[in-house]
Amino acid sequence: MTGPNSFRPSHRLHSGAEFDRVYRQGKRAGDNLFAINALANAEGHARLGMSVSYRSVGKAVRRNYIRRLIREVFRHALTELPPLDYVVTSRPGAREATEPDIVHSLERLLNDATRRAGRAKVIL
Repeated sequence: MTGPNSFRPSHRLHSGAEFDRVYRQGKRAGDNLFAINALANAEGHARLGMSVSYRSVGKAVRRNYIRRLIREVFRHALTELPPLDYVVTSRPGAREATEPDIVHSLERLLNDATRRAGRAKVIL
């Protein structure tokens, strides 16, 4: 998909060093499904990193499904998000959560993490 809401490689965190920087210096928001760390970047647009582990979610099918949902929520919010690096980490509650619960949780946590990182509140 191309256009203003496409999810390009430039919208992703790639290296372990980028993840570590966000984990160490970023502001955190969380609930029983996910934790989101957010930190300002110099890229000029929001970027996403994900950590969806077997330990918290289980089988590969479920992990991939949750990753797709995370990317989709992020992609829809992309034009409204400030230039922050976001790292979404799954928690055990995501294993049995329904799609609407996951989407609602991610939208709320993106708003909360953005606000904690010192940026304006995002309306999703």
